[in-house]
Amino acid sequence: MRIDSSLPSAPAGVGSSPIHDVQRLLQLALRQIADTERADRRACAYYIEQALRLHRHAASVRARPGTHNGLAPWQVATVEKVALARLDNNLSISDLASACRLSRGYFSRAFKATFGESPHRWRHKKRIEHACRQIVGTTDTLAQIAVACGFNDQAHFTRSFKAAVGTTPHLYRKGAGEQGASC
Repeated sequence: MRIDSSLPSAPAGVGSSPIHDVQRLLQLALRQIADTERADRRACAYYIEQALRLHRHAASVRARPGTHNGLAPWQVATVEKVALARLDNNLSISDLASACRLSRGYFSRAFKATFGESPHRWRHKKRIEHACRQIVGTTDTLAQIAVACGFNDQAHFTRSFKAAVGTTPHLYRKGAGEQGASC
Protein backbone atom coordinates (compact mmCIF):
# COMPACT_ATOMS: atom_id res chain seq x y z
CA MET A 1 0.00 0.00 0.00
CA ARG A 2 1.47 3.38 -1.04
CA ILE A 3 0.50 6.01 1.51
CA ASP A 4 1.79 9.55 1.63
CA SER A 5 2.87 9.95 5.26
CA SER A 6 3.05 13.74 5.02
CA LEU A 7 -0.73 13.93 5.36
CA PRO A 8 -2.26 14.36 8.79
CA SER A 9 -4.57 11.83 10.31
CA ALA A 10 -7.60 12.90 12.36
CA PRO A 11 -7.58 15.30 14.05
CA ALA A 12 -6.28 17.86 11.58
CA GLY A 13 -2.65 18.88 11.61
CA VAL A 14 -1.59 22.10 13.26
CA GLY A 15 -1.65 25.12 10.99
CA SER A 16 -3.91 23.69 8.30
CA SER A 17 -7.64 23.75 8.01
CA PRO A 18 -9.62 20.52 8.24
CA ILE A 19 -11.33 21.31 4.95
CA HIS A 20 -7.98 21.67 3.20
CA ASP A 21 -6.77 18.38 4.71
CA VAL A 22 -9.97 16.59 3.65
CA GLN A 23 -9.54 17.93 0.12
CA ARG A 24 -5.93 16.74 -0.03
CA LEU A 25 -6.89 13.27 1.21
CA LEU A 26 -9.67 12.97 -1.32
CA GLN A 27 -7.35 14.12 -4.11
CA LEU A 28 -4.92 11.37 -3.16
CA ALA A 29 -7.75 8.85 -3.15
CA LEU A 30 -8.78 10.03 -6.63
CA ARG A 31 -5.19 9.64 -7.86
CA GLN A 32 -5.23 6.05 -6.62
CA ILE A 33 -8.45 5.42 -8.53
CA ALA A 34 -7.16 7.17 -11.68
CA ASP A 35 -3.86 5.25 -11.75
CA THR A 36 -5.32 2.06 -13.24
CA GLU A 37 -1.91 0.38 -13.71
CA ARG A 38 -0.77 0.74 -10.11
CA ALA A 39 -4.12 1.24 -8.37
CA ASP A 40 -4.02 0.43 -4.69
CA ARG A 41 -7.53 0.02 -3.33
CA ARG A 42 -6.32 -0.21 0.25
CA ALA A 43 -4.53 3.12 -0.03
CA CYS A 44 -7.59 4.65 -1.64
CA ALA A 45 -9.80 3.33 1.16
CA TYR A 46 -7.31 4.62 3.75
CA TYR A 47 -7.39 8.16 2.29
CA ILE A 48 -11.17 8.18 2.15
CA GLU A 49 -11.39 6.88 5.72
CA GLN A 50 -9.00 9.58 6.96
CA ALA A 51 -10.94 12.25 5.07
CA LEU A 52 -14.17 11.11 6.72
CA ARG A 53 -12.54 11.12 10.17
CA LEU A 54 -11.24 14.64 9.65
CA HIS A 55 -14.63 15.79 8.41
CA ARG A 56 -16.43 14.22 11.41
CA HIS A 57 -13.89 15.67 13.83
CA ALA A 58 -14.28 19.17 12.39
CA ALA A 59 -18.08 18.85 12.52
CA SER A 60 -18.00 17.70 16.15
CA VAL A 61 -15.81 20.64 17.15
CA ARG A 62 -18.29 23.05 15.55
CA ALA A 63 -21.19 21.33 17.33
CA ARG A 64 -19.71 21.44 20.86
CA PRO A 65 -21.47 23.72 23.34
CA GLY A 66 -19.56 26.92 23.86
CA THR A 67 -17.91 26.86 20.43
CA HIS A 68 -20.75 28.48 18.50
CA ASN A 69 -20.24 31.94 17.11
CA GLY A 70 -23.72 33.30 17.58
CA LEU A 71 -26.49 33.95 15.14
CA ALA A 72 -25.96 34.17 11.40
CA PRO A 73 -26.61 37.57 9.80
CA TRP A 74 -29.94 36.41 8.35
CA GLN A 75 -30.96 35.22 11.83
CA VAL A 76 -30.05 38.59 13.37
CA ALA A 77 -32.18 40.30 10.74
CA THR A 78 -35.03 37.88 11.44
CA VAL A 79 -34.84 38.50 15.19
CA GLU A 80 -34.90 42.25 14.71
CA LYS A 81 -37.75 42.08 12.21
CA VAL A 82 -39.94 39.74 14.26
CA ALA A 83 -39.14 41.07 17.74
CA LEU A 84 -39.34 44.75 16.89
CA ALA A 85 -42.51 44.39 14.84
CA ARG A 86 -44.28 42.84 17.83
CA LEU A 87 -43.11 44.98 20.76
CA ASP A 88 -46.70 45.51 21.84
CA ASN A 89 -47.51 41.85 22.52
CA ASN A 90 -46.04 38.74 24.00
CA LEU A 91 -43.40 36.97 21.98
CA SER A 92 -41.79 33.88 23.40
CA ILE A 93 -38.20 32.79 22.98
CA SER A 94 -39.59 29.68 21.30
CA ASP A 95 -41.26 31.87 18.66
CA LEU A 96 -37.98 33.64 17.92
CA ALA A 97 -36.05 30.37 17.91
CA SER A 98 -38.53 28.88 15.43
CA ALA A 99 -38.22 31.92 13.18
CA CYS A 100 -34.44 31.35 13.20
CA ARG A 101 -34.83 27.59 12.67
CA LEU A 102 -33.05 26.77 15.93
CA SER A 103 -33.88 24.94 19.13
CA ARG A 104 -34.84 27.16 22.06
CA GLY A 105 -31.67 26.31 24.00
CA TYR A 106 -29.26 26.82 21.12
CA PHE A 107 -31.04 30.03 20.12
CA SER A 108 -30.67 31.46 23.64
CA ARG A 109 -26.92 30.71 23.71
CA ALA A 110 -26.35 32.02 20.19
CA PHE A 111 -28.44 35.13 20.93
CA LYS A 112 -26.36 35.92 24.01
CA ALA A 113 -23.14 35.36 22.05
CA THR A 114 -24.39 37.78 19.37
CA PHE A 115 -26.05 40.51 21.41
CA GLY A 116 -24.25 40.11 24.75
CA GLU A 117 -27.46 39.70 26.72
CA SER A 118 -30.47 37.43 27.00
CA PRO A 119 -33.35 37.74 24.51
CA HIS A 120 -35.63 38.91 27.32
CA ARG A 121 -33.27 41.67 28.47
CA TRP A 122 -32.60 42.79 24.85
CA ARG A 123 -36.30 42.98 24.08
CA HIS A 124 -37.00 44.89 27.28
CA LYS A 125 -34.37 47.49 26.29
CA LYS A 126 -35.92 47.78 22.83
CA ARG A 127 -39.34 48.40 24.44
CA ILE A 128 -37.88 51.18 26.61
CA GLU A 129 -36.13 52.75 23.58
CA HIS A 130 -39.41 52.63 21.65
CA ALA A 131 -41.19 54.20 24.63
CA CYS A 132 -38.64 57.04 24.71
CA ARG A 133 -39.32 57.81 21.07
CA GLN A 134 -43.08 57.66 21.65
CA ILE A 135 -42.94 59.90 24.73
CA VAL A 136 -41.03 62.62 22.90
CA GLY A 137 -42.49 62.14 19.43
CA THR A 138 -46.23 61.76 20.10
CA THR A 139 -48.97 63.26 22.20
CA ASP A 140 -50.28 59.82 23.20
CA THR A 141 -51.01 59.34 26.88
CA LEU A 142 -48.50 57.41 28.95
CA ALA A 143 -51.08 54.65 29.36
CA GLN A 144 -51.40 54.36 25.56
CA ILE A 145 -47.61 54.31 25.19
CA ALA A 146 -47.34 51.65 27.89
CA VAL A 147 -49.74 49.35 26.04
CA ALA A 148 -48.13 50.11 22.66
CA CYS A 149 -44.74 49.10 24.09
CA GLY A 150 -46.01 45.82 25.54
CA PHE A 151 -46.33 46.72 29.21
CA ASN A 152 -49.34 45.42 31.14
CA ASP A 153 -50.28 48.81 32.58
CA GLN A 154 -48.94 52.29 33.18
CA ALA A 155 -47.66 51.46 36.67
CA HIS A 156 -45.54 48.57 35.36
CA PHE A 157 -44.32 50.79 32.54
CA THR A 158 -43.39 53.61 34.94
CA ARG A 159 -41.42 51.27 37.23
CA SER A 160 -39.57 49.68 34.32
CA PHE A 161 -38.89 53.02 32.64
CA LYS A 162 -37.55 54.62 35.82
CA ALA A 163 -35.29 51.63 36.51
CA ALA A 164 -33.87 51.80 32.97
CA VAL A 165 -33.69 55.55 32.35
CA GLY A 166 -33.44 57.00 35.84
CA THR A 167 -36.52 59.18 35.64
CA THR A 168 -40.25 58.69 35.24
CA PRO A 169 -41.91 58.81 31.83
CA HIS A 170 -43.78 61.95 32.88
CA LEU A 171 -40.60 63.83 33.82
CA TYR A 172 -38.87 62.50 30.72
CA ARG A 173 -41.64 63.95 28.56
CA LYS A 174 -41.64 67.18 30.52
CA GLY A 175 -38.00 67.97 30.06
CA ALA A 176 -35.42 65.24 29.92
CA GLY A 177 -36.54 64.01 26.50
CA GLU A 178 -36.35 67.48 25.02
CA GLN A 179 -32.84 67.97 26.41
CA GLY A 180 -31.59 64.83 24.70
CA ALA A 181 -31.47 62.50 27.71
CA SER A 182 -30.78 59.06 26.43
CA CYS A 183 -32.76 55.91 26.92
